[in-house]
Amino acid sequence: MIHNTATINLKSVNTTHDKEGSLIAFGIAEFYYRSKEGVVADEMPFRSKGAPAVIINEQGEGVHGTAEGYLDLLVDNRGDYKEKIATFVIRNFMSAQPINELTHVSKTPHSPKTPDFAKEILEDNVTSTDEDLDQEPPF
Repeated sequence: MIHNTATINLKSVNTTHDKEGSLIAFGIAEFYYRSKEGVVADEMPFRSKGAPAVIINEQGEGVHGTAEGYLDLLVDNRGDYKEKIATFVIRNFMSAQPINELTHVSKTPHSPKTPDFAKEILEDNVTSTDEDLDQEPPF
């Protein structure tokens, strides 16, 4: 079993129920990886059952999120040729906001205002230090 955690975009979401009444969500998920050409997008079928399927169904199509699960390889016999079809079985899903839509914090730092009582203490310390400097040393 190949365990995987990936950030995905749900391109299509379909639902059905099994014999026991558990919700099953399935469809196409888009994920990203790096190659020689840079960031590449690829699609893969997914399926989920139970609590993650409920979350996926509530969020709907076009949602970004982090999915945890495993890859299930199904073998399709076509005579002399056997095709292996990979499906991402999602065991845990948490929706997230894509990076390009996040609000960025301004680069100018916000400096908090100094309270009045602290300003008075600072002024008293600066004044007493200045007076001490004007006096001659005792030695």
